[in-house]
Formats: sequence, C-alpha cells, structure tokens
Amino acid sequence: MTKTLKRRFIIFTMAAVTCLLIFIVLAINGLNWIMLERQSDTVLDILVDSGGAFHKMDFNRPPPFSHPLDMDRMRSSRFFIVRSDANGNIMDVNTDQISSIDYETAKSYALTVWESGKEFGRMEGYKFAVKQMGANRLTFFIDTSGQSESFYRVLFASGAISALCWLILLIIVILLSGKVIRPVLTGMEKQKQFITNAGHEMKTPLAIIQSNNDTMALIHGENKYNVHIRAQTKRLNVLMSNLLTLAKLDEEIPLPTESVNISDLTNELLPVYQEDAQARNLHFNMQIEPDITIQTNRDSFRQMLTILLDNALKYTPDHGYIHLSLTRNGRHTQIIEENTCDPSFEPDPERLFERFYRGDAARTQSKESSGYGIGLSAARAICENFGGKLTAGYPSAGSIRFTARF
Repeated sequence: MTKTLKRRFIIFTMAAVTCLLIFIVLAINGLNWIMLERQSDTVLDILVDSGGAFHKMDFNRPPPFSHPLDMDRMRSSRFFIVRSDANGNIMDVNTDQISSIDYETAKSYALTVWESGKEFGRMEGYKFAVKQMGANRLTFFIDTSGQSESFYRVLFASGAISALCWLILLIIVILLSGKVIRPVLTGMEKQKQFITNAGHEMKTPLAIIQSNNDTMALIHGENKYNVHIRAQTKRLNVLMSNLLTLAKLDEEIPLPTESVNISDLTNELLPVYQEDAQARNLHFNMQIEPDITIQTNRDSFRQMLTILLDNALKYTPDHGYIHLSLTRNGRHTQIIEENTCDPSFEPDPERLFERFYRGDAARTQSKESSGYGIGLSAARAICENFGGKLTAGYPSAGSIRFTARF
C-alpha cells in the first residue's frame, strides 16, 4: 500500500507539474512568435509604403510589444525588390540589401508570386508583399530566417530549462512523498487494524449467539424470533467476512495461487442458487464453458462468485431472470452475471462498488437478505488482486450486468 500511494502521489503531482510547464513553454513561445511576426510585418509595411527608399521610411508606428524601429534596424534587414510590368515581365531587380539572392533567383521568386495572384504571404523563408506603382508593380521580399532562428533559440532554451526544472521537481517530490503520505498511511493502518481486530473479536460472539439460538430452537421449537436471529447473525457473518477480505487485500499481501479449474468450481456453487431461484420463480440460465483453468486463489475466487450470485438473488424481483456465463474470449476469461433489476436503480453503476453504498437511499432493510453494501467492493478487490477487472453496466432498461474479465 505504501508503494502504491507513493507512486500515485508522484504520478499525480508530476502530471500537474508537466501540464503547468507545458503551458508556460507554449505561452512564452507563442507570445514570442506573435511578437516576431508583428515585427517582420511592420518592417515589410514600412518597406512597401516607402517603395524601398530609405529616405522615405516612416518610423512613427512601432510594432506592438517591441522597441520602435529605426534606420539602423531597417538597414540591417535583409530584403530584395523586384519590379515588373502588368504582364509579369521582370523590369528590374534590387538585391543591394541581401547577398544570398542572385538576379535569376529573385526573378523566379517574383514570377511565382505573380502566377499565384497573391498580394502577400510566405515563400521559402521569405515574406512578400506586392505594391502597385501605376502600370508596374513592386514585389518586396524580406528574409525571415533570423526570425525563425530567434524563435527556435528561445524554444530550445525554454524547453531545456523546463526539462531541468521537471527533473529537479521530480527528485524533490520523490524525497518528500514519504512525509506527505505518512499521515494518510497512519490513518489507513489504524482503520485496517481496527477492522481486522473487530472482525476477529466479533466472530466468537456471533458463533455463540448462533449456537445458543439453534439450541433454543431445538428445545422450545422454531419461532419467528429464532428465524430473525439466525438471519441477522448470518448477515453479520457475511459482513465480517467481506470486511476481513478487503482488509487483507488492502495490505497487498500476495495470496497463494494455484491452477484452478474455475468451470468445475462454478458448477459446484450453482445448485444451491438454482434451488433458491426456483423457489422464487426466477429464471436461472447458465452457460459454463468446460475446463477453463486460471491461476488464482481458490477460496477468493469462490468468494467473488458467491458475492455476485448472492447479489443477484437479493435484488432480482420475483419472476425475473438471472443469467450466468463463463467463457473464454481469446486470451481472456470472462464471467458475466446479468439479472433483472428495478428500472429506478442507481443510474451510475460505478457507485455500486463504493464501500457501504447501497442502492436504497434510505438504507433500510426492506428485505432480510439485504446486504451492507460491502460485497461488490470486496468482489472488485478480489478480481483486481488477480489481475482482472470487474465492471457493471445496464445492457437494457430493467437489467444490470456485471462482467469480470481475467
């Protein structure tokens, strides 16, 4: 239990830290990209408005979230300008501000833009914009490789710092996890110890009550009081058995396992339930595939089946049906118990596995056979202890299905 809680605490904490760091990195780099984009857009706008002439440039509109542009920054920009006529014929190319572009490359870029019909956009690491100058047109290209390099530098730095922070926090969380969960473990240990001690202490009084009740019934004859005492002591015995099972499984002490033919084990349990179902006019159907063997604890598996069948008999109304199947589905073994239930039953089937939860909100005992809401919790714990999974669902209105998959 200690290892499980520590692992869950570390996983949940680091998941929250990971989400926070990812958000910070995305926010920083997203804002950085927006700032770089707006700065390059402003540079391109100034170029277009001035027609590429430095003496006509207007620096009175600074880009948002950035320092105002000046002549030095504009002269450090890398751009080239292509002049063409209305038919797309190249008339002039100006590559004074860039050395990596020659005449033919600039010409091909301009022709590509003219054929696309776009007035602005991106093209192979350049932003471009078109300005009509009478019958001619100027196509401006500004190099954005510096923008990309700046963005990736910030991205790498923020990612590296975040990864380092994540590792440091992971070490801190691992070192502190023991202290954080210690109060929780102490409370859980006291609870389990109380349940275990109470369970063992109550076994003897219950056995004595049951024995004395049977003796009185033999001497004075059976009456309604004997019947009620026997029913309630039986319920308490089942409750204590399930509580002790949960306490034992919570301690994560591995139970001895063996190869168990669960087909034979299931067939051994069925006759008693078939008789009870027949007495209440219930339709009991079963489909047991022969010779299914799994590695499990025989007593625990029998207890899980008993809980599911007891639960079905308790809550299936008269003239309803119970269906039990045990089949092999590929590499998995599947047990399905389905029965009729009240249509107004708990809408969330997962709540049925909560400890001490019962479907009747008043928590009354309208039936002598009603339970304490601990059986299904014990059944799921048994199933999970052997690598299985127990789920519940409503295949149709007025019926409930429990599926155990190993």
